[in-house]
Amino acid sequence: MFSGIRLFMKNCSPILGTLRCLSVRQACLVFLLLLLSVLICAAVHARAPSTYTVKRGDTLSDIALAHRVSVEQLCRWNNISGHKILAGRRLALWPDSRSTYYVVNSGDTLSEIALSTGVSLSSLCRLNQISNDRIYPGQKLNLQPDEGRESPPLIHVVRKGDTLWDVAQAYDLSVSELKEMNGLKTSGITPGMQLKVGEASKEAESEDEPFEYVVKKGDSLSVIAERFSVGLSLLRQLNHLKSDRIQPGQKLQLRPSSLEEAVHVVRAGENLSSIAMKYKMNLQDLVAINGIEGSKILVGQKLRLKTTPAHIHMVERGDSLWEIARAYGMAVKELKELNGLTADQIYPGQELRLGSKPPLTLDGYTVKRGDYLSRIARLHQMSVSELKQLNELSSSVIYPGQKLKVNPILRKSHEWSAMGEMRWDKLIKSIRGLQKIPAENGPYYGSSPTALLQGSASYYEGSSLSLSRSYHQAIKLWGAFDQAVGQMGRLSSDLKGWHFVLDPGHGGLDPGAVVEHVDDNGNRAYVVEDEYVYDVALRVYMMLRMHGAKVTMTLLSPNHLIRASNLIEHTFVNEKNEVYNSAGFNRGNSRSHWPNGGRNGNLSRRVKISRTVFKNVPKKRSIFLSFHADIDDRSPEAPLVLYYENRRSRRVDVPSREFSQAILSALGAGAYVRGQNLAVLRNNPAHVKVLLELRNLAYTDHAWALRFEELRQRDAEKVVQGILNYVGQSG
Repeated sequence: MFSGIRLFMKNCSPILGTLRCLSVRQACLVFLLLLLSVLICAAVHARAPSTYTVKRGDTLSDIALAHRVSVEQLCRWNNISGHKILAGRRLALWPDSRSTYYVVNSGDTLSEIALSTGVSLSSLCRLNQISNDRIYPGQKLNLQPDEGRESPPLIHVVRKGDTLWDVAQAYDLSVSELKEMNGLKTSGITPGMQLKVGEASKEAESEDEPFEYVVKKGDSLSVIAERFSVGLSLLRQLNHLKSDRIQPGQKLQLRPSSLEEAVHVVRAGENLSSIAMKYKMNLQDLVAINGIEGSKILVGQKLRLKTTPAHIHMVERGDSLWEIARAYGMAVKELKELNGLTADQIYPGQELRLGSKPPLTLDGYTVKRGDYLSRIARLHQMSVSELKQLNELSSSVIYPGQKLKVNPILRKSHEWSAMGEMRWDKLIKSIRGLQKIPAENGPYYGSSPTALLQGSASYYEGSSLSLSRSYHQAIKLWGAFDQAVGQMGRLSSDLKGWHFVLDPGHGGLDPGAVVEHVDDNGNRAYVVEDEYVYDVALRVYMMLRMHGAKVTMTLLSPNHLIRASNLIEHTFVNEKNEVYNSAGFNRGNSRSHWPNGGRNGNLSRRVKISRTVFKNVPKKRSIFLSFHADIDDRSPEAPLVLYYENRRSRRVDVPSREFSQAILSALGAGAYVRGQNLAVLRNNPAHVKVLLELRNLAYTDHAWALRFEELRQRDAEKVVQGILNYVGQSG
């Protein structure tokens, strides 16, 4: 612990130097909070177990839930490419302290990264050739020098009962590959034998665009803007240019840095003074912009850092050009021309001009029970002061049913408007034999959760029905929903002839990530991944059908369809009752028959459903989408699209990678792609197959967002818009 304190003092000199601009009391408080965070981290590392030995029957999801980490983290820390694990294997429960890199997040500073990683500030700058303090979200910083050493091989020690096929499956190898790697002529193995199962995974080469560019002779600002798909107005904004004149040797910044975004999400240990200091703001301005009364702020609270004129839209993470144009009643082409954009890519912190005159368009919001101004402002990307000023409010008191004018960023889409003011409890009037059960987070059919909300990370409710009865009830409910969607009419025929399989991640016995966060009132709330991604998948299903597509789900719920969030505090409950959408997979009733992940799971059934659906479908008209909400604190706070890539065999699914790139702009600012060897994509017959991590639940703001129906609908619309963009480009 004392070494940690010495490291703290070594790395804090830049921070301590800036404390002179605060009062003695404020400076002491900031210093004590930083010191306390180091002591807490040291205590956590000392107390938490570092490894776990797999027992027979364990699954990755069980182990992750028991140790309060995610399956994705377990896989990354242990070089696991699938969901198969063998008894006796020792799993790391904490990231390797010798981690070789750090991915920059919004709001990070070099001093904070140095403090949290144990690498001195000077070493960070030297290793990453940083001459100033500017870094950008998503940037990968080296924490150790690349000494050119070869990675040691991964070894599996054979246990009693292991077969060569078991070991090959566990490490995503074929039996022939495993035999070749170990010089085996037969399939016989004995306990204690050490088998080479691959090389330690290497990080893929970064595909990031450069952060800066040095002007060369003959360059012009417009040529540079077009080359790097950066708007002219953004280039001027970032480099404080009053004209377009540039000189050879001049260094131009190409994207906003980590401290140039429009908002800051409060982290543990921060206070208003430390946040103001980080962004070089006046403390009083920060308080005034956010309408803060007193000094209390909460972890996960979103603070706006600047105000803009009415004719400027400040881009936030997740914003996309098409929805900004829709919100302000503009064409995308017009918005691009106004801002010198040659592509649809935009960045958090970018200022977009909306025209010489302020747009007159606003949206309306009806106050719900439990609402308060800061929540409404955050939902519509406004500050509390902006919201109060717009509605001429002298206090923060509001009432259910009250109409408020708001920023139009969540304006109803063409799809949403065509559906009318959709009330999910009115979509299906009645289903014979299934009672409709109203709920603030419903409706439900036949049965509803006993609990009103998810009360803890470990809470769940099992199915009261057998697998067969659950399936037949799910089919009856789905038939009624499918018929109701068919009667809603068409929005277009753009997707006629296209076939989709939508795969809501996890489900059945596997809840995926169960994340605890603190809500706006300081209360603990829990988000269950599979419950929320199922809701998003259903919304995508409805819109794809309305554009003429044929769509099949891999999983169905026996007691709910699309659900509302009338009372945000009533989070969706972890019900282990989803079934596969296939009669053949619902004939037994043991754990192995219910949807589940892990080595003893049955993820391959999702691929089999895909194979059945696409059997007689034109190859290039088939798309498989798997919906998830990631939990990875080393990845950016942004949507991620994953396509199949096996780095051992160097196989890459090119059509899926092209699709991933094509839908990025629709998913919003900050979205990115990556290749990965995933079970639901491997051997999948779809022409395009991707896994969508629409949210990263490692970030409180993303867990907060999933609880709002408006934002789940927004996520679904982005997916559909991306598909329409891709289909339009591919003809």
